[in-house]
Amino acid sequence: MNGDRLNRKSLNVTPLRLQGLVDRSIDVLESLLQDREVSPLDRAAIALKILEATGVNVRQTLPSVNVNLPNSPLVLGGYVQMENFLSPSENKQALEIAIASADQFVASTTTTGAVNYRESSILYATKFPEYYQFMKHRILETLPQVLSQLKHPPFTVTEVEMQLTAHHNGGYYKIHNDSSSAKTKTRTITYVYYFYDQPKAFTGGQLRLYETELRNGVAYNKETFKTIEPINNSIVFFDSRCKHEVMPVSCDSPNFKDGRFTLNGWLRRAED
Repeated sequence: MNGDRLNRKSLNVTPLRLQGLVDRSIDVLESLLQDREVSPLDRAAIALKILEATGVNVRQTLPSVNVNLPNSPLVLGGYVQMENFLSPSENKQALEIAIASADQFVASTTTTGAVNYRESSILYATKFPEYYQFMKHRILETLPQVLSQLKHPPFTVTEVEMQLTAHHNGGYYKIHNDSSSAKTKTRTITYVYYFYDQPKAFTGGQLRLYETELRNGVAYNKETFKTIEPINNSIVFFDSRCKHEVMPVSCDSPNFKDGRFTLNGWLRRAED
């Protein structure tokens, strides 16, 4: 008791002033508790703080309730890049498929339907079934090594999605991740295989991979990022929850063959 009085005196905090500070602190917590933009887990943590401030022992009062405060946010941002992923002839075959199918590409879209968010064209894997099977096998063969380097737990792959994407002059894709909707939530690992005609006729088109914080299942990109150059015959793997973007492509040539091409897709896991 004497120690408490000395501390209050040295801080010049009277009992009345202290009570006022406590009351205002409770008011702030109560306002946050009613704010629906605050996540349910954070509101639960605030409610527990209010109960603790009133002297209630939650675990004794509610013994049947398992109280789990939010864990520290998970931060992602690592990637694996492998150069010379395919043989020269296999790499050349991918470009030949793209060029031969130029009139079958369709305009790309986004799962949210956002406009002016993505500029590219896509050839679906149903148009190159044999090469899809070859590439699928090569990716699955590499997956254990990739997961080990990413420090990602192993999982059973239920589907390998793939598409051939073309970016020409002015092509881009703004910041997004690949698993934020109900239809895409089982996408677990994203891969991007780069190929193009040489000498390279375009500039730009780098992959910008953002440090991504996961809080209560929602991904938030930070300002820090890594820039990955689209090196011919290289492949990049990263967690599908990571925020990323494709930087704008500049290409003076009007020829379809001179664009930036990728075989990109996602490894899906079973529903949780």
